[in-house]
Amino acid sequence: MKIVTWNVNSIRAREDIVLDWVEANAPDVLCLQETKITDQEFPEDGFVDMGYEVSFYGQASYNGVAIASRRGLGPIRKGFDEGDEEEEKRLLITEVEGTTIVDIYLPNGQSYGGDKFRYKLGWIDQLHRMLQERLSKTERLVLCGDFNIAPLDLDHHWAPDDTPRLFTSPEERAALKKLTDLGLVDVHPKVRPNERAYTWWDYRGRGFQRDEGMRIDLFLVTPQVLQEVSDIQVDRETRSGEGPSDHAPVVLELEGQ
Repeated sequence: MKIVTWNVNSIRAREDIVLDWVEANAPDVLCLQETKITDQEFPEDGFVDMGYEVSFYGQASYNGVAIASRRGLGPIRKGFDEGDEEEEKRLLITEVEGTTIVDIYLPNGQSYGGDKFRYKLGWIDQLHRMLQERLSKTERLVLCGDFNIAPLDLDHHWAPDDTPRLFTSPEERAALKKLTDLGLVDVHPKVRPNERAYTWWDYRGRGFQRDEGMRIDLFLVTPQVLQEVSDIQVDRETRSGEGPSDHAPVVLELEGQ
């Protein structure tokens, strides 16, 4: 099984890029973030024409998540509070052939220590509670998406210093550790230890050309899923193309699925 996470930074702006990539790479499951489009406007037909079933949870201009699968989709949960319309559309959950797929677009936080930063930490607390419930019922779970946190010093380009900053602050990393303490494993450093593998580069200042980025698009999986991982890769070539998202697709490959 090939599972992909990709912050597309507007599916409206990059519909052709995404659909061409899907046609060329044939992922089994594609988790998208920052779709920035309402459910009524989501370009479902393009995925359906290639044999995918799609679920989406979006809003105009901001946020938004979607999951496309060519192996079918189980029951869908949109947001933390089932049945309630949340202001920010950031969480989508389904099941594919016995594996729970959790697709997230974690809040950015905007600036260290501010109100939106505290909102980010509170959102992770909600995610933690939800995962506790889910993990009590399944041994097979894949949590993926744009976490807006660089877990390790290897995962960002800044020179080491003791100044707390957004994406790498002790508070954010501690919140992320609460998720891994539930038994989830960050796949990339486990499979490719000591490899610098950025997934995001700023459009400004020629960030990609200078390779000044961060690894913030992650796969956290249960040990049962980790046993089946054959590889994980960042598709830098797609980020270098014309009109790209500022994020690259991250591809997780499982054996025996």
